[in-house]
Amino acid sequence: MKRFVAIVWSGTLVVAYMAGSAIGPAGSAAQTAAAGAQQPAAPAGALPPGEYSKIQLAPDQGQPTFFSGDALRKAHPALQARAKSGQAGVAPRDFMTPLVTRNYSYILLHRAAPPQTDQKPAAELHEGVTDVYYIVGGTGTVYVGGEMENRRTSRPGEFLGQMGGGKPFKLQAGDILTIPPNMAHGTVPDAGGMTYVLQKINVGLYPWSLINGTP
Repeated sequence: MKRFVAIVWSGTLVVAYMAGSAIGPAGSAAQTAAAGAQQPAAPAGALPPGEYSKIQLAPDQGQPTFFSGDALRKAHPALQARAKSGQAGVAPRDFMTPLVTRNYSYILLHRAAPPQTDQKPAAELHEGVTDVYYIVGGTGTVYVGGEMENRRTSRPGEFLGQMGGGKPFKLQAGDILTIPPNMAHGTVPDAGGMTYVLQKINVGLYPWSLINGTP
């Protein structure tokens, strides 16, 4: 009986080996083809690799734009002096011409230190925009998150109010802060104010004209 079992087991190994040998190169190719057949097909109308770079996805981007770091660094003391005197003088656009395209914009801003009050920082919230702060001069604190109190609509997708909490980010020249969409934020400059380039990136939730004020 034991011998019979051994013979059957040996026969099973032989059959398995022969089945495996039968696969060979042709069998492997068939398996590979079967596996490939299970891969999802390319979307209808998809372009071959390398062809996407030839498409001008945003035809209103214009030519490359360069902003001089030296000019931006000179902007802060000039705008600081203007804010301190309270008189008309140089403006941010004298140091950087605003740039507005279909899906992003750049503008130079100077925020003077607020009067010493017990009021909570003013807040804003953009449902369809990422804000990026590039600090070029001065210092300040930007509060991000928390709750927006006394929330009111300034235009569709845009809201104003007061900061209720939020995480403080202490910023100085050279720092970059990214604020995701739909997140309240409020800027509180230190004495002397803070100058920064504000980049707005449209995430496509609503028309860009609602943000940049163009038709």
